[in-house]
Order: sequence, then structure tokens, then C-alpha cells
Amino acid sequence: MYRRNARQPFLGLLKVSLLGVAFPLLLTSHNWAQANTKQESSVLYAQTPAQSKPQPSKPADSKKINLPPQEKKQQEGEKSDEDKQQDLPCTVTVATLAVVVVLYLGILRFYPLLLLRLPAELKVPKTPITPAEFKFPLGFVIWLKYRPRVLDAWVQKHIDTFEKKFLKNETVDERKDYVSLPVEFNKQEIEELTAIDLRKTFETEKRVRLLIWGEGGSGKTTIACQIAKWAIEKNDSKRLSKHLMLPVLIEQELKLQSGEGIKPLIEEIVGQIQELSDGEQKIVDELLVEQLLRQRRILLIVDHFSEMGQQTREQINPDFREFPANALVITSRIEEKFNGIDTKIKTLRFDGGKLAYFIEQYLKQCDKWELFEWDQEDFLQECAQLARIVGDKKTITVLLAKLYAERMINAKENASLTERSLDNIPDLIIEHLSKLNRDVERRTAEEYHTLEPDAKLIAWKCLEQNYKPSYVERTSVIDALGKEKADNALEHFEKKLFLIKSGKSGTIRFVLDPLAEYLAGLYLVNHLNENDISWRDFLAKVDNNPDKQEANKGFLLALRECCISKGAEAKVPSFVAEEIGKLAGLNLEALKQEQIKRRIRLLVANLSAPEANAGDKQRAAEELGKIGLM
Repeated sequence: MYRRNARQPFLGLLKVSLLGVAFPLLLTSHNWAQANTKQESSVLYAQTPAQSKPQPSKPADSKKINLPPQEKKQQEGEKSDEDKQQDLPCTVTVATLAVVVVLYLGILRFYPLLLLRLPAELKVPKTPITPAEFKFPLGFVIWLKYRPRVLDAWVQKHIDTFEKKFLKNETVDERKDYVSLPVEFNKQEIEELTAIDLRKTFETEKRVRLLIWGEGGSGKTTIACQIAKWAIEKNDSKRLSKHLMLPVLIEQELKLQSGEGIKPLIEEIVGQIQELSDGEQKIVDELLVEQLLRQRRILLIVDHFSEMGQQTREQINPDFREFPANALVITSRIEEKFNGIDTKIKTLRFDGGKLAYFIEQYLKQCDKWELFEWDQEDFLQECAQLARIVGDKKTITVLLAKLYAERMINAKENASLTERSLDNIPDLIIEHLSKLNRDVERRTAEEYHTLEPDAKLIAWKCLEQNYKPSYVERTSVIDALGKEKADNALEHFEKKLFLIKSGKSGTIRFVLDPLAEYLAGLYLVNHLNENDISWRDFLAKVDNNPDKQEANKGFLLALRECCISKGAEAKVPSFVAEEIGKLAGLNLEALKQEQIKRRIRLLVANLSAPEANAGDKQRAAEELGKIGLM
């Protein structure tokens, strides 16, 4: 039964081809039959005996005029035959073209992938006249070869394997638990972003440029990964467009030495498609990749665009006339000024009112909601604790909410561990780091004793050059850690904690930018501590950095938070936090008042907390007295 069904498309194609051949023959067969009949009549007429009665000779002109009716018909038939002989090549040409067209349409309908075997360019070999081999594209053949139906068939062939491997990508897998939040969609705030919001753009526009921008840790990459999942959604009603798209994620610097123009970009995409496809045969046809890009069968996602080097940013520039990607998603910390950006999505912080909803949805995505379902009061108190730490305005980022949710899960699953109270974000970062390390030690029975200082040093090396998270030479980190321990340390952070990842050409970077920024901030607080001159030198370098108001703002805010919460212990000069706030463009007076209010709320909560001991309550009362409330 299966073999019979498999032969149906072939039999259909055979029938269409036979009809294509027969149709022009049927059109011309009647004329040929007529011509043969007239030829037979002329032969019979020639064989009739001549009359015996002599005829008087007449002038030639009179012969032409007074020819017998049969001779006139014979001459007219001969002229008609000559005309038909001249028309025969045209008829054959039309018939051949009809056959070719019908055959092409049949292949396009039943076996579209066969059209990819057509040569789309003419290769001119190296000769004494031509010093180098070059390729001459055949425009009409390209149009025939890369029809939308052909590209859809190619995507459909590879989509299953591509999807499985794409979802295993480290960046994508870490963001598998998606919780929608309010965003600013084309300057209008919406409660949640869905595929329906984007479908109109993808279905009506021939070229889609989508920018997702916002501060570090606000969920830009998570939204980009979710858009990629909508692009490969099998259900038409939940998909971005009518056809499937293969998502390609670029998050590293391009190999610029491989060529000029768009060649490095095309080579990177070809390499990823080869790696993510089933690998039955090597993809060497860059024209296929270019057509997939131009006809929006590839969704190109460029992550961390604002943190990339200047050369890579210039290569991935949609303003270029030859830029091939007509379905492009870019994530950036700044509002990029590309021409032709169709859609802008700005990530937003959220307030305490949204926090409980977000954490509840996140716990459900992680299948951990049952830990809190029967104790709603405790759950709400935990959420209120984070709100007190960050303030009651829209100051909570997605990353902080996720880290806090992980802390809540850890506290429930490990009741034997005594969780210390948190009153600042750096402590939340360190606690998350410690929790990851405890899990590894429990699995491997191996201890890592220098976790915190090593994490801070690696983070600082990843930000040291431009004060923004980026790839850094692995050798520079090895030199900073010390060669005797560097290999073990980097393996622990990359293979066990999954906090760093390797890039191309021997580079590494932190997986989560805000985590790197806070750890680097803690490194500076501990390293520069009370050294007034060192702090002023550092502030001068930041002030001279051209990105001081944009890409490195996240690091400056994290450093300021570290100075406020840990500066007293490290004896950081009092002017440092204020100067960093100025460099970050903050309204210092408003922030100071908000900080005092936040501290008061936290101290009052500690006084009334039933789990607080006498020492904690006494310290809280003393600090409130210093503020002037007691």
C-alpha cells in the first residue's frame, strides 16, 4: 500500500508530461494530414493521359489566365505547402517550449527539490585571458530555481532536525521558560507580546527589521528566542507567517578576515545551517542561503549587537544595499538608528504589583508551583521582600525576578539550609552563584574553594576593556588567574556551572551580562577599596569612554549598587557612588530619597519579622535612629 501511494506523484508527473508532448502534436496533425492529401491528388493528376487534340499555341500571359481549374488548385496547393513548410519550425519551437513549461510546472508541483540541481551560475575557469576563476550568475535560471515553493520544500525537509538542534543551543535552552511581560511595542505599552502582534508585520512586509532594545537583564534575548520558536511553530495559527522560517542566532564576532562585504555574514550563516541541518550533504551553494535570506525563509537573529566590536557592527548593517536578510531581529542595549526598522520592542522593568504574577508564572513553567500552592501567604511575603529590596517603583528586571524565584525554590527544596535575609541585589547575585556551586559539589563530590574571588576576577576581565560584557581573550584570563589553576577554574565555570561560554579564536564571555556586571562591580569594590587615587583614575577612564551614556550604563548602575551596599565594609570613599551616578546620567537627589525610603521599609520589616533574632532587631533599631525616625 505504501509503495503504491509513493508512486502516485510520479505517475501524475508522467501523465502531465505526456499531455504536454501530445498537445502540440494534436494542434499540428490536421494540417499535416491535409498537406499529405493534396500531395496525393497532385500525383494522380500528373498521371492522367493528355488529350490527343492539339491546342493552338497562346501567349504565356494567356496561359496563366486561362489555366484549367484543376491546375489552378494544384498551384495554390503547392504555394500553401511551401508556406506550411516555412511555418513548421515555429510550430516545433512552440511545441518544445510548451513541453518544457509543462515539465517544469510538473516538477515544481511534485518534485520541487529537483530544481535545485539546475545550474544557477556559469563558471568561467582560469585561463591565460582570465587570470582567475569567476562565476557569472544566470538571472532567469535563478528565478526558476529558487521559487518560493522550492525554498519551502527545502525548509520543510530540514525543519525537524534543525528545530531539535536549535532548541538545544545553550542560549536558547537557558530561556526555555518564557513568561510574557508588558513591553513597549512601537511606542505603545502592551500587557504581553504574542505572535499575533508580530504576524501582521511578517505577512504584509516584504522586508522585516525588528529591534528589541533595553537594559541588561530585561529579557531581550528571551524575547528573541521566543520569536524564533514562533517562526518554527508547526501550527499555522500560532506562527509568525504563513511559511516556516529557520532561525539562525549570531552572538559572536564575525571572522572578518575571510572576505569583504556580506561574505563573512553569509559564511557564518552557511556554517550554522550546515551544523543545524541533517548533514546529508555539505551545503556549498551560497546562492541558496542568500535566496533563503532574501525570501524570508531564514530568520536572522543578532544578539548583543551593541556589545559587538565596531567591525562586526559594520558588517551586520541592514543599511547596506546588498544586505541579504529580509527577516532580521536585533537585540541591543541602545535604540539603534537603522533605516527601515519596521518594529521596535522596548523591554520594561516592572513594579511589585507585577512581581507576584511573574514569579507565579515562572514557577509554573518550571513545574515548581506545587511548592507554594498551599501556602499563598508565605509566597506573597517572599515577593514583598524582593519588592522592598528594589523599591516600589518599576525597578525590577526579569533577571532579578528569576534569580529571586530560584532562591525561593532552593529554600523550599532544601529546608535544612538556613537562608540569610537579603537586603541588596549584590547579595542576591552571590547567593545565586553559591547555590549553583553547591549543586555541582553535591553531584560531583568535588569542592571548589575559591568560587567567589575567581568569579569576580573573570567577570572583570570580560568588562575591563570597554566596561561592557564582551568576549575576551582566554589567555588574558589565564594570566590573571594564574596558569597553575586557570585550566581547572575555567573548566569549572564553563562545564559545570555553565556561567561562561567559549567563542571563536580562543575567546570566552559570561553567559548572563548582568551577572558579569555585578560580579565585576564587586571585584572593583574589593580591589580598589579605600584607594582614593585609584578610584579617581578609574572614573576618569570611564568618563573618557565614548559609550559612557549607552552600552556601559548597566555596568555603572551595578557598580553603584555594589558601592552603596558593600562600600562601608570595603571603606570605599563616599564620593565614588555619587560620581558613578553622574556618569550613568541619574537624578541623584531623587534616587537618594528613594534609597532612604527603601532602607526605612526594609528596616521596619526586619523589626516586625518573626524570624529575626534580637541582634538583627537591635541593629535595625539603631540604624533607624541614625536616619532620624527614633
